[in-house]
Amino acid sequence: MKKITILLVSIALMVSACAASSLGQGIADASVMGANYTNDYINFTLMSPSGKNLGMGGDAKPFSDGGAGGTACCALLPGVGQTVRVEFRVGGFNDAADQYKTYIRDVVVKGVTSNDPDSMNYLIVRFFPDHNVEAEFITESLKSGAPVSPRVDELFYGRRVMRHLGE
Repeated sequence: MKKITILLVSIALMVSACAASSLGQGIADASVMGANYTNDYINFTLMSPSGKNLGMGGDAKPFSDGGAGGTACCALLPGVGQTVRVEFRVGGFNDAADQYKTYIRDVVVKGVTSNDPDSMNYLIVRFFPDHNVEAEFITESLKSGAPVSPRVDELFYGRRVMRHLGE
């Protein structure tokens, strides 16, 4: 019985290691949010640098309509210093699907993550004019009364405060 348990644990560890290694070194478990500083409606998907769909993405309203997208939870994503491919479709909210244009950007992820069980990692994908994109990990404490990270975009609090690439 003990040998079977050891075998099952070993197999589980190997499967986990294989899944993690497919993303490369430095992965993070995180939710994803989109912030849009353009006048276009954006729908995006996150991919590995080789083009494998990571199963995460979302939508982001035009800046004039609040600029924030919803939160998608949760996935293993390339970590800080790793590259994530962002494929995004851009168009007017009422445009037909064939009027949208698709863009792809490879982005080096910046920010910080935590393994603390009392915190949550968020990957904020920001869209800027001229189809520029950045991705930043932010860690927020889940403890009651904990301060909010100053790196979280004001758009997520309903305030339309413009942000610029690299800020």
